Amino acid sequence: GMLTACVPLLGAQWLGAAGHGVLLFSGAAVSALAANAVLARRPLALAPDRVVRAGALVQAVALALAATGLPVALVVAVLLLGVGEGPQLTALFAVRHREAPEHLRGQVFTTGASLKITAFALGVAVAGPLATWSLPGTLALAAGTAAGGALALGRERV
Repeated sequence: GMLTACVPLLGAQWLGAAGHGVLLFSGAAVSALAANAVLARRPLALAPDRVVRAGALVQAVALALAATGLPVALVVAVLLLGVGEGPQLTALFAVRHREAPEHLRGQVFTTGASLKITAFALGVAVAGPLATWSLPGTLALAAGTAAGGALALGRERV
């Protein structure tokens, strides 16, 4: 969610208008779709747990890259962000499916979605005021949060 608060400022700074920041989301979405399409044809030999963790680390690197403030780095960052997000979400669904008892699967998926939306909103709430003060600092905090989440998972199953 932290990136969402930064997108209008990134759009104003690098794309000419705050409203153009949504193009960054489009870049991430296209690369997420492309990454999932590639993995659908050539699946990884990694457990979904590792893909979830790796996806968070890739997103952390992407956010750190965006924090550099370089236009080319920003483009690479949003594409890399999608490469981390797409497979991560697919793997997360696989983990939930594997771990949830069949009779509770709907509840587990719904609760997981609710938690994700809540965390997203909290990220935006924290990042909004911070981004107006320091855009690179906010992106660095987002990168640290993503990396911290991945490291907190450790070697345990997701």
